[in-house]
Parts: sequence; C-alpha cells; structure tokens
Amino acid sequence: MILIVGATGSLGGRITRDLLAQGRKVRIPSRNNPISLELAQQGRANTAESLITAGAEAVYADLKERSSLESLVSGVDTVISTATATQRGGDDTVPAVDLQGTLNLIEAAQAAGVKRFIYTSIYGSAPDHPSPLHSIKATCEAALEKSGMEYTILWPDIFMEIWVGMIVGVPLMAQQPISLIGEGDHHHNFVSEADVAAFAVAAVDNPHAINQRINTGGPASYTWTQIVDAVGRHMGAELPVQYLPLGADLPLLPPVVSQLMNGFETSETFINMTETAAAYGVTLTTLDEYIQRTFVT
Repeated sequence: MILIVGATGSLGGRITRDLLAQGRKVRIPSRNNPISLELAQQGRANTAESLITAGAEAVYADLKERSSLESLVSGVDTVISTATATQRGGDDTVPAVDLQGTLNLIEAAQAAGVKRFIYTSIYGSAPDHPSPLHSIKATCEAALEKSGMEYTILWPDIFMEIWVGMIVGVPLMAQQPISLIGEGDHHHNFVSEADVAAFAVAAVDNPHAINQRINTGGPASYTWTQIVDAVGRHMGAELPVQYLPLGADLPLLPPVVSQLMNGFETSETFINMTETAAAYGVTLTTLDEYIQRTFVT
C-alpha cells in the first residue's frame, strides 16, 4: 500500500494517477476541504472523488489532527508526501501544514512501521534560509532523516506549471502587465511538475533512491525575463512587463508568492540533470514544450 499525502494537490494528483495506472494500491487522505474543490474547478487541484473513481482508497485524515493519522498510515508500506498549504488558506497555513502537519505525519508513519517515506522538499532548503518555507522544509528533512525509516527527499527547483502560470499566466488573463522583481535576471532551473511526479514514482522501487536527496530540475536554467520573452515568442506577441524593486509586492498574486519571487532574485540555480534523469528513466520536459502546450495549444 502506497499512501499519497497531498493527493488532491496538482503534483500529488499526478503521482496518484501514475501509480494507479501501474496497478498499485494507493491510499489518499480525504476531508471536507472547500478550497480543494475551488482549486480543482480552476484546474489547479484534484477532487478526492475523482481520485477515488480512478481507483484510490480514501481514509479520513487531516495533517493538523495527529490522532487522525493513525488509521491513515495503518498497513502502509510507503508514504509519499507532497502536502503544502502554499496555495490554500484558512486553517491550512504553512506552519500548520508544511511544518507541524508534516512532523505529525513522520511521527505517525514511524510509529506504524512504515518502511519508506518519500518527501517533496524544495531545492536549496536549509535551516538558516531567509525564506521561512525553505527553513520549514529543512526542519522536516532533518526529522525524516532521524526517523529510522528509509527516506528519499526530492529537491525540486521552480515548477514551470505553477510559477510560470502565476507570474505570466495570471496577468495575461487579467490583461495586465507582467510584473517581475528587480531586473528579472537571475537564472533558475525550472522543472515540469510532471517530471517531478515521474521521479517520485520511479523512486518507489529504486534501491538507489534509499536515503538519498535527489536534485530535481529541468534541462536548463532561465531568467524570468527570458521566460517572458519565450512565452511572447511562442504567442507571436511582445508581452508588457513592469520591473518592480526588491521588496515589492506583485499585483494580483498572494503575499507568499511575492515573498518567494523576491527571494528568487537574490540567488541562482544551475542543476546538471543528465546523470540523474538517466538513472531514474525520466525524459525531462523543456521550457519550450511546456510553453507550447500551455500558452499556445
């Protein structure tokens, strides 16, 4: 039995469907969550009902309720967690879900005798990272490493689908200029969410993934300015852009997005994925492939 926590999210849903397509036994947590339903209507999440229809087994649980996790992890061999509150609201806060909720899940899995735990973190997470989310992820990584369970930590960089969709797609739909921080000239290794899901699925049975941290990026690194230019090139139009100073809030987007976008313009990432992609049998999605299927076709 494989438990997918965060299954109603976009990444977790991909992993769930991919494993079900392989004929695996998959369990997901289910709870009353109007925000998930709203995000699902926007194509940014999955309903638990759609995953149950696809073949998943559902058990009521909430990461914020430690006692509810015992039945969730009972009889589970492998846990895959993609859970995050970054696109949610209400009681589902980052400290409550990404930190305490994940620590609750690790503790419950350990107590239940779960063998493997695959955790989706963030590339560059560290205890002293200036971004609270990166620091929280590092705390959870450390707890997992000390748990005694076999673990795999996925370290993905910026997701194309989520971030390009927000930074470029949202302003375009609102017929507003695209807002970038600073000069938008720091390179990052954008990765497709589908590729991260493929790495998670491949890690389940791969002995080389045991007790490993897997850097997970795309074929190349780009600046935000280059990405906007690439989208415009595919659309056959010059897209309007405004550059805001470091520390500025981005119009139309939640505060956590502005916080992370400011962080992106203080560092750069270059990840060589050649050997890793080959080792896990993943064909990486290019930026042009993503743009073509998202903004053109």
